[in-house]
Amino acid sequence: MSKQLEQAGLVTFEDEVKRNYRWNFTVNLLDWVFFSMGMSFASLNTVLPAFARHLTSSNFLIGLIPCLSTLGWLLPQILIANFTQKLKRKKDLIIVTGPGERIPWFFLFLAVMFLSSSSSSLLLTIFFILYALFCFSGGMGGVAWQDMLAKVIPLKKRGRFFGWSNFLAGGVSIFGAFLSIYLLKNFPFPKNFALCFLFAFFATSISYISFILIREPVYPVKNKESSFREYFLGLPSLLKKDKNFFSFLIASIFLSCGAMATAFFAVHAMNKLTLPDSQIGIFTLLLLTGQTISSILWGYLGDKKGYKLIMELGILLTILAILLAIFSSSIYLFYGVFFIFGWAFSAYFISSMGVMLEFSTPEMRPTYIALANTIKAPFVSLSPLLGGFLADRIGFPFVFAITIFILLGGILYLALLVKEPRHLPAHLPGRYVAKKRL
Repeated sequence: MSKQLEQAGLVTFEDEVKRNYRWNFTVNLLDWVFFSMGMSFASLNTVLPAFARHLTSSNFLIGLIPCLSTLGWLLPQILIANFTQKLKRKKDLIIVTGPGERIPWFFLFLAVMFLSSSSSSLLLTIFFILYALFCFSGGMGGVAWQDMLAKVIPLKKRGRFFGWSNFLAGGVSIFGAFLSIYLLKNFPFPKNFALCFLFAFFATSISYISFILIREPVYPVKNKESSFREYFLGLPSLLKKDKNFFSFLIASIFLSCGAMATAFFAVHAMNKLTLPDSQIGIFTLLLLTGQTISSILWGYLGDKKGYKLIMELGILLTILAILLAIFSSSIYLFYGVFFIFGWAFSAYFISSMGVMLEFSTPEMRPTYIALANTIKAPFVSLSPLLGGFLADRIGFPFVFAITIFILLGGILYLALLVKEPRHLPAHLPGRYVAKKRL
């Protein structure tokens, strides 16, 4: 009887997903677009390293920016996955954590405007504290956000959603990049960066309002309730049982080390060619243009062929961008670095998001997402610090060359030892129903 109720619940759930699909597609799109626009004013790859460069000459400290970004996003997820798995609606958690991803930009605007004339060390410390709050707030809600997306966007339409979201987000972010160029060029330091942070606050606040409007149904199949201790003790057996997922995690560790080079593209170009701050906006513009024009292609390939292929193509493009950065001797070649990396970043972002939603059944999805993100967290977060440490002592070309060899090992492991999860059979009822009905 309980099995019949479960199947009836699945049918009702999928009817609700289908009925609200267009609405949820639209409001999720608006959330994604405006959040991305906000991040174009505070780009991890260009604006933030350039801002920190005004406050410190240490590449190690500049490398702390991508370190905090990845550590804050990835590390909390396994700690909150069991709690997230029990939530009827994942949206409720994100409503609580969401302000932590918006308010820090407003306080950073105030700090830069009123404290820049005092102490560079004090302002740098405040920057890192506020940025850490932003990053860890995202990590606390990250599993819930990804699981919620998988609930409201059907499997065969996720690539379309990721592609169009990245495409439109790239479009408005290009506008943000143009505005950033204007601000960085026409206002003196620190007012130029302060205004960028203020616009980041406004855009991300609009995304939060859009997110609140999402209609999330309750999934009828529940896991057995477990304590925090029981949950963690069961994780090793899960990895032992799912060998394909374990192999994917190993490959991800290799691939995550790419940030050892990519985090320093902007700093390397600025130092090598002695460029003004206005070039940061142009680099951001080219990065976003590459992301934008490639997103529809990656989304289409994701729906048709699966996300593993996109991940492999993205890593190859990353290697190409790093090679070009090593040998670039003019501003125009560096423009090519950021444009190509935009394609690579879009491919890796869409594929890593998409493929993680297909390794498990819906009720176990938060655990799979959290495991994948947390296991690679130390490598993703520490690789930019290691890159900065080595760059201070040996130089960027050496760091870039080492990164290429690591990425080559990762892509070989991924291509040869990891199977596309979409081609494997579903584990529990519900997935087949979703395929038939949506």
